[in-house]
Amino acid sequence: MRRGDVRLRRRVVWRATVVAALVVVLVPGASVFAAPDAGLEWGACPAEARAESALCATVSVPRSYADPSGARIEVMVSRIPAQGRAQGTLFGNPGGPGGDAVGFWSAASKRVPQLRQFDLIAVQPRGLRWSTPLQCSSPVDGAPVTIRLACEARQPGYPATVTTEAVARDMDEVRRALGLERISFLGVSWGTYLGAVYATLFPEHTDKLVLDSNVDPGMSWVEQTARVPVAISDRMVEIFEWIAAQDPIYGLGATRETVLAEWNRQVDAQPGGWFAPTLQATTYAAYTRNMWPYLAQGMREYRDDPKQLRFLTYLARPAAVADATSGWMRDATRCNEDSGLDLAALAGAALTLLSESDPLRQQAAVMRAGITCAGWPQTTRRVTVDGSRLATRPLLLQSRHDPATSGAPALAAAVNGTITWVGGGDHGQFSRDNPVLNDAVLHYLRTGESILAEAPEPPISTPNPPTTVP
Repeated sequence: MRRGDVRLRRRVVWRATVVAALVVVLVPGASVFAAPDAGLEWGACPAEARAESALCATVSVPRSYADPSGARIEVMVSRIPAQGRAQGTLFGNPGGPGGDAVGFWSAASKRVPQLRQFDLIAVQPRGLRWSTPLQCSSPVDGAPVTIRLACEARQPGYPATVTTEAVARDMDEVRRALGLERISFLGVSWGTYLGAVYATLFPEHTDKLVLDSNVDPGMSWVEQTARVPVAISDRMVEIFEWIAAQDPIYGLGATRETVLAEWNRQVDAQPGGWFAPTLQATTYAAYTRNMWPYLAQGMREYRDDPKQLRFLTYLARPAAVADATSGWMRDATRCNEDSGLDLAALAGAALTLLSESDPLRQQAAVMRAGITCAGWPQTTRRVTVDGSRLATRPLLLQSRHDPATSGAPALAAAVNGTITWVGGGDHGQFSRDNPVLNDAVLHYLRTGESILAEAPEPPISTPNPPTTVP
């Protein structure tokens, strides 16, 4: 079977969601660091942020950088001070847009303890909880036009300012508040574009730049989002191959075709459309191989007892429990930076729905019509990324078959960066169980030297089969 040859049943509707799950524990009592903090008041981070070893403060920033003396908002900042003499200051962002950043370094530094050689800073993007949040609740929630109207009614003028450029400028306000001349940055997914925008706007304040699982800076969010379902189909080939190879353990079939047949049977039998448990679980598992044993065990348990959904529910849960501001901030950022509904593309999507049997390609056609931003007018032009004034070439990390992003070549060309290609298709490479890659990134952060062109994919470290839900 060729990559991309998986065909799901017509009745299945696919919704791809990138989820980042940071599972850490808040430990109180972290020591206050000594640094020129411009009078910032540091204290405990929100318990839900799970920002172990971090302290948090808020920084006041302009609501609109077109009117810097006007209304102001706040962004939350978390900081983990270096152990010993700091080798630099490293800002970070987990992606999205819409991912909570406060606990980002707490999770990453547990997996890669050498990160504690740096002062670790995370700025919670505007629009999200803990910073000044968007307030977009509506009796008719979900549609972009109703979200926009609800946001605007509660906070007139604020939704239009939630953009990648504004978040990058917020980061620089934090840099200034911390009394820092230059910062390094590590961003994942949308965070790669955020880091590239920061480096474009503030090259004189940019040191090292690590961009992990990269978006294409010249491609619309509509098009990048539309490509995800088809890329998920490609990734499912690998997932089903792996499950078939584990047939003595899971008994779901010794060929990927047999596993696919069982997968289709389960999704057909489950209620909920694109929220069907097996479908949602597979969507999440597509982003990381460590989830594959949970998916296989979940499918096995459901096959044996349709009431047994513990592993499928575990995999589907991150999307269900995301804070509401995450979705609102995501929609605001993408729609402010993209054009809205394309009627010609919508007509083409209608034809595709009639002629195409693969629901993944059906959904891609609908997404390309701009349906996700219908009723939300574009308010800004995206920053054209330019790394020509950077003193150190950025380092980009990209897996070969990432289902969510594939923009490393385009972004590397724009920022004059070097690429480390990683085997497999996991989304997000740094701080996984991949010492060769992690060591190369740490070497780059210390020296500015890129020393690794290729890296193997990380192993599956999840118990096989798993017996308990994490």
